[in-house]
Amino acid sequence: MIIADALVITPPAVLTSTAASQVVQNTAGGNLILAAPGSNRLKGQKFYVVASGYAQAGPGTFTATVQPILYGDASLATVTTKPLFSATAGTLAYTGTTSGAIPWNLFAEFEGDTLSGTFWGIAQSVVGGTLKTQTVTVLPVSTINFATEPPIKFAIGNTAAGTVAANFKFVTTEFRIIQD
Repeated sequence: MIIADALVITPPAVLTSTAASQVVQNTAGGNLILAAPGSNRLKGQKFYVVASGYAQAGPGTFTATVQPILYGDASLATVTTKPLFSATAGTLAYTGTTSGAIPWNLFAEFEGDTLSGTFWGIAQSVVGGTLKTQTVTVLPVSTINFATEPPIKFAIGNTAAGTVAANFKFVTTEFRIIQD
């Protein structure tokens, strides 16, 4: 069951910056934020954050690495500065006149509770068709209160390194919170 979907109202986001690290922006120019519902709906409940998309560059010679990142925090002011999970990088390497692309996805399982004020989980990813190792998420989340609205927010970003042209795009086509 879909609990929240960041792309229902906002069309898929496209970044065209060649910055080394960036957070996906929505079409209006602000950060694409996925907010979990409050009112204790997810308190002590297992839920998942799912994100997918692709990185693409136009004609030329590229030897870039692309590393998707899942950010999260209880504070909107700091959500885009606190990575919860960083996929190991996939390689976007080609030479030619047609565009090259590398697909990516992230899947994270989370749980938390208000009494302890903690939030934890595991995450894994596939970048360029290669399964990346599942890992315990880094826990930079401020004290969490599932009664507040929203108790936690998520953002997606990436780090690109190597030879990346000005027409590099990191596209998000799915960004959801789901529950069994």
